[in-house]
Amino acid sequence: MLRSVRVRALADFGRGSAPAIEEVFAAMNETTCNRRRFIGLAAGGAALTAFGARGAPSISSSGKSLSPEPSAAFDPDVELELTAAQSTAQLLPGAPTRLWQFTGKVLKGDPQALTTLPGSSLPVIRVRQRQRLRIFFRNELPEESIVHWHGLHIVQKMDGHPMYAIAPGQRYVYEFVVANRAGMYWFHPHPHGRTGGQVYRGLVGLFIVEDDDAQLGLPTGEFELAWVLQDRRFDAANQLVYANNRMDLMMGVTGDRILVNGRPDHVERVAATAYRVRLLNASNSRLYKLAWGDGRPLTVIGADGGLLERPIDKPYVMLAPAERVELWLDLSREKPGAERVLRSLPFSGGMMGMMGSGMGPGMRGSGALANGAAFDVLSVRVDRVAAAARALPSRLSSIPWPRIEEAANRNAPRVIRLEMGRGRVALNGRTFDMTAVAHDEIVKLGTTEVWEFSNAGPMSHPMHVHNLQFRVIERLPGRGLASVYDTMRAGLVDEGWKDVVIVMPGERVRVLMRFTDHAGLYLYHCHILEHEDLGMMRNYRVQP
Repeated sequence: MLRSVRVRALADFGRGSAPAIEEVFAAMNETTCNRRRFIGLAAGGAALTAFGARGAPSISSSGKSLSPEPSAAFDPDVELELTAAQSTAQLLPGAPTRLWQFTGKVLKGDPQALTTLPGSSLPVIRVRQRQRLRIFFRNELPEESIVHWHGLHIVQKMDGHPMYAIAPGQRYVYEFVVANRAGMYWFHPHPHGRTGGQVYRGLVGLFIVEDDDAQLGLPTGEFELAWVLQDRRFDAANQLVYANNRMDLMMGVTGDRILVNGRPDHVERVAATAYRVRLLNASNSRLYKLAWGDGRPLTVIGADGGLLERPIDKPYVMLAPAERVELWLDLSREKPGAERVLRSLPFSGGMMGMMGSGMGPGMRGSGALANGAAFDVLSVRVDRVAAAARALPSRLSSIPWPRIEEAANRNAPRVIRLEMGRGRVALNGRTFDMTAVAHDEIVKLGTTEVWEFSNAGPMSHPMHVHNLQFRVIERLPGRGLASVYDTMRAGLVDEGWKDVVIVMPGERVRVLMRFTDHAGLYLYHCHILEHEDLGMMRNYRVQP
């Protein structure tokens, strides 16, 4: 979706490059900075870093990046074309909204391998375990970009590290085998300093991996729903407004309109039967505390990395940026005309009661609903009858969990301190460097480790680790923060495989992970996208 820093700048973003977060932040720090200089940054672009490995851009004698070529030795089961380009959509009455969107087509394989969510333009890639996938990604944006396949277990050069970002007009060839469990993963841009703005403009897609879990009798086809949750701000001309000030960047950008599958005021029209519902929080920084408006529990059947072992009922579900959850929604006893409202309930764990610009829940900071405010997300309306729903299985999957006894550092976890203050965010006092790896960021291939995310700051951080799924094994809330923890803990879904974990203010969270198959350089970072762009991101190296 279209990124903007001020209403006056909106037209510029439809034509030229948007500023990198580092440029915006530096400009805001200048006491002589005025609006004209700030908007002028929109014409600037970040320098392209190119590398000579196969599958990554290389440098010609003219100094221009060359597109990588597909491997003759790789025979794909599915081959896709995926393009990121500028577009428009009719989201609100009046003028259309300028967006950036993914489009594509199937070149080889099942025609249903690339579709869009019903009623939207959001792409859905649907493949099966162990399929060989080739994707030709073309960048038709006015700035560099690259695609990260969030949650996938994948070789370094296919992961979408910002070192592989390509310039406008170039292409990148992805080739990999789908090695993940069945589940809903997703994809989004990952150029350093520009991820937040590119996702905000609309560059989001779903990546669904299937296996034989249909044997469980879980709903499929029209009875499988997907809801992508985002919040956005619009100006009077229906154009998107991004970072207005320094507080937006430090607190993370939030909006005052909730979009579901890229559209506002979402009403899901359904039959009186059971549904499998997949949810993704694709917001830049907003946490959701999801609950049915009538107080019924949510039945959770899956998390980031696929199905849980057994269904669990929760009074509400916390969903941080980039987290996914799967629900069982049984409407078989409802009559046509019945309606349920999915709400986000108030909570105080997002910013320890300060919620963006020092405001409390429900108040607005920088023209947006505060993180922790209450609001309606969508409505589910029964408008027809259908075949009787099957019963929810009591057992959904078998998970071969790693054991703490296998961890080489079980008595001394690898600690990552989440730091925020004095206008900066950091991990263990460090910010992002494109290829740098510290001595305590090297792990050994084939080992199991405990990582501890320690948050001494005032704000919740959703921590994401590339290339793997992990198990949440322990939460240690800080003293004196019980009231914050109590507003969120009943909705934490720690029972399944995870690639993102909420770390609340004052909390320490320990996760258990195995480093298998792939050596190389991968990222770990806060998935508040403005924090990632400001440098709350680091490399770790898996070393043979």
